[in-house]
Amino acid sequence: MKTTKGKFQHILTSIKALQMKPLDFVLVIILMIASFTPFLLLGGKQTISHQAQLRVNSQVIKTFDLTKNQTYTYQDGDGDINKIEVRDGRIAIVYANCGDQICVRKGFINKTGQTIVCLPHKLVIEVIHSGNDDDNGNRIIDY
Repeated sequence: MKTTKGKFQHILTSIKALQMKPLDFVLVIILMIASFTPFLLLGGKQTISHQAQLRVNSQVIKTFDLTKNQTYTYQDGDGDINKIEVRDGRIAIVYANCGDQICVRKGFINKTGQTIVCLPHKLVIEVIHSGNDDDNGNRIIDY
C-alpha cells in the first residue's frame, strides 16, 4: 500500500511526463478560443417570438398569436386529437391521443426555431420569427 507521500510523487512524475512545450500550450489556448467562435458568430441570442405555426403534413393549419391565451383542439378525419394551449407567451401540446406522448412531455416553448413534433399525427408546432423586418421584407437581426 502506497503512502500519501508516495502517491503524491507518482502524480508529480505523471505530470512531468506530460509536460507541454510553450508552443503546445499556445496551440491549446488558440484551439479553445476557436471552439467558441461558431457560437459567437452564429449563436447570438435567441429571440422570444410572438407567433407559432401549426403544420400537419407540411401544410400550415393555423398561426397562433402567443400574446393571447387560448386553447385550440386539432382533430383530423382519422380521429387524431391534439389539444394545444397558448399561455403566458408560450405554446404547448397539453393532450394528444397518440401512443408515445413525446409531444405532450416536451412542454411549453417560446423561442424562435423551437418545435414540438407529434410524429404519429404528422403534426409540428414551430415558434416562428415575427416582426423585425424592414420595408423590403429583409430580416433585421438583433445581436
